[in-house]
Amino acid sequence: MNNFFNRIADYRLKSMRQQIYASAGPCPELFSSLRSYRLDQETVQAYAGIYSVTLASFTKVSDGDAIFEIDIDGQPTAVIEALLYDDELEQQVADLVAWPLHDPDNFATALGPHAGADVLGVEHMVMRKGRPLRVYRTPLEWLQAGCNGCVPLTEIGGRFWLNRAGGPFLVGCLDEARWLRDYLGVSAVCHCILLPFNGRRAA
Repeated sequence: MNNFFNRIADYRLKSMRQQIYASAGPCPELFSSLRSYRLDQETVQAYAGIYSVTLASFTKVSDGDAIFEIDIDGQPTAVIEALLYDDELEQQVADLVAWPLHDPDNFATALGPHAGADVLGVEHMVMRKGRPLRVYRTPLEWLQAGCNGCVPLTEIGGRFWLNRAGGPFLVGCLDEARWLRDYLGVSAVCHCILLPFNGRRAA
């Protein structure tokens, strides 16, 4: 049964990637968003594969998770790839991640929870030798920071990966510390959440 659902997810991801690539030519929204977001294209390509703008619609599938669809009646949407590494350290596209250009806080994946990627920047979560792990709330914030650190994409899976990576976690401000504490839930008591020196207070 798992193989059946895996095949469906693989087909969906392949089909959506083909649609993205087919419409990935330059457009005013693409260049405008790159400028307004202040993104470095080489860094984006290295850690997020592509950066494209297309039309898409979004659907909530659980309390904290959403999926997106390519939709000619949808809204202008930024799309990147979620990259993972296989056992031979080859990059693989595990999912697509998108957000409306006017609302980057509300992001979604193509495959949704339990089928696609749970985090961006998984390579930064291992082999840290005790260094704090920077955690961002949104894919856009992660891109703007040069793809340093990680972003949880799903509620359950993202929480699993953060607990597996272990703290200490680093955030940018007190509001982010409170968000991460709430996101981790009961497991937050097992981790240290650090703030920048000039903003350190208890979360």
